[in-house]
Amino acid sequence: MLSVEWLFLDMNSYFASVEQQFQPALRGRPVVVVPVMTNRTCCIAASYEARPYGIHTGTNVGEARQRCPHLRLVEANHELYIRTHEWIIQAVETVLPVERVCSIDEMVCHISPQHRPLKAAVTLAGDVKRAISQQVGPYLRCSVGLATNQFLAKVASNMQKPDGLTSITREDLPHKLYGLSLSDFPGIARGMLARLHRHGIGSVRQLCSLSREEMTSVWQ
Repeated sequence: MLSVEWLFLDMNSYFASVEQQFQPALRGRPVVVVPVMTNRTCCIAASYEARPYGIHTGTNVGEARQRCPHLRLVEANHELYIRTHEWIIQAVETVLPVERVCSIDEMVCHISPQHRPLKAAVTLAGDVKRAISQQVGPYLRCSVGLATNQFLAKVASNMQKPDGLTSITREDLPHKLYGLSLSDFPGIARGMLARLHRHGIGSVRQLCSLSREEMTSVWQ
């Protein structure tokens, strides 16, 4: 039987989505959240409507405004983001307990045995999404990953955005991972990517083909 044990929840474009939820005039518009209202700073969040213009977290604000003249800038309201984060946790816990809060926009839940069959877990994930939408707000979308461990659940949560729901069962491995880039895995940033390339590893398929001993030698 196909089954999973962990649910990883990643709020999509969290700061920008919170602003769109509580400021209706921003809904459906390209929005960035900034630390201060100046062109010399960088965006700390970008709504999905801003992304087709090449605007992402870290984009310079002056450059973002050139790319999208009708871009809306919002100064960060961290108290609101923390308060909303707490409401989201409360909503999730009406469905299942939160095992661990990973960050202000990520959390992981351990699925109880009766909900581990894949069909039941997918229903549970849908219930989580619905609880957030109904109890906190419909503009706060999330992507959910279901998998056999926390690491793969996080990977799955990033495979479909926004508003995704992706599962990785034991039977899916390793072929379901082959379409990913090495940098799609948590922990593989620029330095580790360069190390993998030095060992001749340029794809997830190559990474998955390594023996335990080979894997250990690369990471040491």
